[in-house]
Amino acid sequence: MSPNSKFSKALAAWSSLERIALAALMLIMVALYVTGVVVRELVPVYARNFAWIDEAARYLMVWLVFLSLGLALAEGRQIAMTSFLERMSSGAQLWIRRAIDLSGLVLSLYIAWFGLQMAQTVGRTGQMSPTLGVPAALLYYALPVGFLLLALRYAMSLFGLIDRWSNKAEAH
Repeated sequence: MSPNSKFSKALAAWSSLERIALAALMLIMVALYVTGVVVRELVPVYARNFAWIDEAARYLMVWLVFLSLGLALAEGRQIAMTSFLERMSSGAQLWIRRAIDLSGLVLSLYIAWFGLQMAQTVGRTGQMSPTLGVPAALLYYALPVGFLLLALRYAMSLFGLIDRWSNKAEAH
């Protein structure tokens, strides 16, 4: 088995794991919201006991958004304005795509670093979420994790390990 084949299998497994995690987060959010609505409508006397649901769903939504960044880029599901790029020669397209990937990588790493600093600052304050009672920094760590996953995909595209440019999602 060639090293590239092992890498492709590892990347496919990682992407599958990301999809499963994102689907699980979405299903948990839906279940939480449905539970919250049912409790408020059918047994409102207990609604106070379920006040944590909105905050938990908010945390899950933030993690869902940031964890999906890298996968969306790899699958060509990000916003892209390619009409100008497609009119260029293939050589010019290659260099512009590399410049886009390089600047995306640098920006993603900077945002991940900045997000890590921010999360650590919040963590040092000892701030807790109001209804869940978990460290508020947990919410802030979604930013660096998500942007590191995005940086990974930009790096893989830059070095030719994935071809995100041919993976354009169908327009909706």
